[in-house]
Amino acid sequence: MTMGRRIAVPFFFYTIVMVFLLALTGCADVAQSAPVHIAAQPTATSAPASPVATPQATAQANDPPSGAAARAALRYKLLGPDGWTWMSSLPNSRIVAFYGNPLSSVMGPLGQYGDSDLIAKLREQAQTYADLDPSHPVVPALDYVTPIAQPVPMGDGSWIYRMPTASIEHYINLANDNHALFFFDMQIGHSTLQKEVNLLWQYVQRPGVSLTLDPEFDMPPGGVPSQTFGRMTAAEINWVIDRLSALVQQQQLPPKTLIIHQFLAQMLPDWQKIHRRPGVNIVTCVDGFGSPGEKIDDYRMFDKEQLIQYPGMKLFYKLDKPVMTPKSVLALDPSPLMVMYQ
Repeated sequence: MTMGRRIAVPFFFYTIVMVFLLALTGCADVAQSAPVHIAAQPTATSAPASPVATPQATAQANDPPSGAAARAALRYKLLGPDGWTWMSSLPNSRIVAFYGNPLSSVMGPLGQYGDSDLIAKLREQAQTYADLDPSHPVVPALDYVTPIAQPVPMGDGSWIYRMPTASIEHYINLANDNHALFFFDMQIGHSTLQKEVNLLWQYVQRPGVSLTLDPEFDMPPGGVPSQTFGRMTAAEINWVIDRLSALVQQQQLPPKTLIIHQFLAQMLPDWQKIHRRPGVNIVTCVDGFGSPGEKIDDYRMFDKEQLIQYPGMKLFYKLDKPVMTPKSVLALDPSPLMVMYQ
């Protein structure tokens, strides 16, 4: 059954990974050419101690410079300020996200609370899932809508508004400083996915930043956002997946997560052709508000019968009647690995 349309308005796993990767670099220098994409230098607490004349220290001193540099770079990636991002990957973790835009209280939590309350409420919501399923460490996330589809063409004919740099930087920092992932939730209107991704690419290269695609607002010719339901083709989505995969592998970043919204079959007309690539986790987020029965019907279709990789569910605090409890959400088959709240 199709649900109501959405409102369109303006640490144990970490330790295992660390040990494995450090051991790997001791066996081969495959990572020796990997650049360290961290702007800040290591703090005094992470600086190596003074050399000691031990066999281990002597062996390290005799390492080729490239091998020593690779080891140091990897240690800093895992133990530095972005080390937490390495334990935030699916399917070992579960993402719990707050959706919205700071300019609109109607769109979701991001526009309803100040910074401290937003993070506190996000952590509180995430903790309920962690308590119910301790086997999946919960990673909080902010799903920040930009570009935002508009009911008018705008100056460039794109029918979208792009959020300013200062706001983007603020919310990326707010999320990542609190060990929360940050997602750009993209409503592309009459622009192109390639253009809008390129405009945000400088941010996507950061370890804690990923993307969300919203086919509802990928407009066909003549379509008006919020009056016409859009669609997104596998070719468009595969271009994003390939680019993210290349980024992760070339810069040796933690895996990226690509969330794709869906509540109508027509929104992903050739979903079977969407491909999976190394370093990219794909989540189908069942969207749309409605009763639990309606949401479960759509979940069964899009996250079980037509599942691309990992299942996800979106809930509406004010529009779902009633809102499904975390316990009932986790009881879905398969259990969602991403839960988003609007």
